[in-house]
This record gives sequence, structure tokens and C-alpha cells, in this order.
Amino acid sequence: MTYEEIAEKYPQEFANRDNGKFSYRYPRGESYEDLVARLEPVIMELERQENVIVIGHQAVLRCLLAYFLDKPSGKLVKYDQEDNYK
Repeated sequence: MTYEEIAEKYPQEFANRDNGKFSYRYPRGESYEDLVARLEPVIMELERQENVIVIGHQAVLRCLLAYFLDKPSGKLVKYDQEDNYK
């Protein structure tokens, strides 16, 4: 579903997400906060490596980039690949 379709079909869920995107959890889904916790062992393993390439979904890449670039969670949820955390 697109964000427009979600807003139309589930307006309350869409509003809840806008109020706290980092901690908002879709029904039967996970939040960015959940994802960060789930990625902790992956991050620890990546810390031990020298050069890596990571291929993943946008949310996963946002979390990893925020960690390695030492960015706060508020920036994490708004990051777009073109932004380069400017």
C-alpha cells in the first residue's frame, strides 16, 4: 500500500504514525525502535569487519546508517538516500 492509501483506509493509524514514527508499530508489524533492537547483533558483527556491503530494505539501511554515522533517532526516520545526512 502507498502512504496515500494507508491515510485513506486507516486514518487513525496514519495519524498515530505521524505522531511518533520512531516508536510507532503498525498492527502486526514492528517499529523502528523494534528494528534497532533486532539489528543489535548484526551491528556488533559489522563492527568487527573491515569492509562490508549491506543490501537491505530502506528501514534497515536507515537504522544502520544512523548508527554508523552517529545520528539521533529523530534523523533516522527522516533519512532519504539522497539526503546523505546533510
